[in-house]
Amino acid sequence: MKERNIIPNDTKLFAQADCEKAVEFYLSSDTESNKIYNLLTQETAPKFQFIDLNTPHYETFGLLDL
Repeated sequence: MKERNIIPNDTKLFAQADCEKAVEFYLSSDTESNKIYNLLTQETAPKFQFIDLNTPHYETFGLLDL
C-alpha cells in the first residue's frame, strides 16, 4: 500500500466544517481522511463528527428498538 501524505484539502475542509455552526457531521468515503481526523482529535476537539461512508449507518447512529 502506498503511503499517503497529508493533503491540504483535508485540513481546509475540516477547518471549514469546524467553523460552520450548522455542520455537525462530515461524511466521506475517504478512509485516509478519517486517519487525519483522528490525528486532529488528539490535539483538539472538533465540533463535528467524522462519518465514514463505508461504515454501516446503524453502527454510527444505532437502531430504533421498535
